[in-house]
Amino acid sequence: MKKTHATLFAVAAAAVLGACSDATGVSGSGNATMQASAIGDNNGTTNSVAAAPGEAPRFATTTANGTVDFRARVYVQTQAGGWVELTNNAAQHAVVDASGQAGAVVLASSHVEAGTYTRVRVVFEQVNASLSGSLQISTGLLSGSVNVDTQGDGSVTVERAIAANVNAGATSHLLINLNSDVWLNQASATTHTVSETAFASAVQVTAS
Repeated sequence: MKKTHATLFAVAAAAVLGACSDATGVSGSGNATMQASAIGDNNGTTNSVAAAPGEAPRFATTTANGTVDFRARVYVQTQAGGWVELTNNAAQHAVVDASGQAGAVVLASSHVEAGTYTRVRVVFEQVNASLSGSLQISTGLLSGSVNVDTQGDGSVTVERAIAANVNAGATSHLLINLNSDVWLNQASATTHTVSETAFASAVQVTAS
């Protein structure tokens, strides 16, 4: 009897803790579909930093040629506040053209419940750029491999507000724009690294 009471108490305690936690849910069931794609850069033009009148732009050439290799998990938040994962409980791998000229690649696709989703969270577990040419930036000439510095924790989290209205039987799309030109232009030509802050602030996510 004592063992039964202890077991019931443990189950009840676990249920209470689960209800109070902000754990992220996992998708896979629902009457609609949400697809997340990524693109290296969706601006289509150079991203020189604005300069004062009469001064030259800070960066003369900003278009990065090469690839960006990364792993990431993607979550969306419902209007009720719950989080649903689109990446099947594991980081997904993708390689995109840094310039964006090759278009977007699909990172994840999952069934979700129809409804409105208000935020997206992308947890990057690694981001590595490989430049096929040289990029003139403020710290010098950048070429070869460039890594995003995750500051020891191994990940970079990007969270953005979205307005995704997902209808039953339909597919909603998320586009993760890495905005590569922006953060590569903030890299160190000496250490070949980019700060976590520079990368995270550059990434954009839109819903359609």
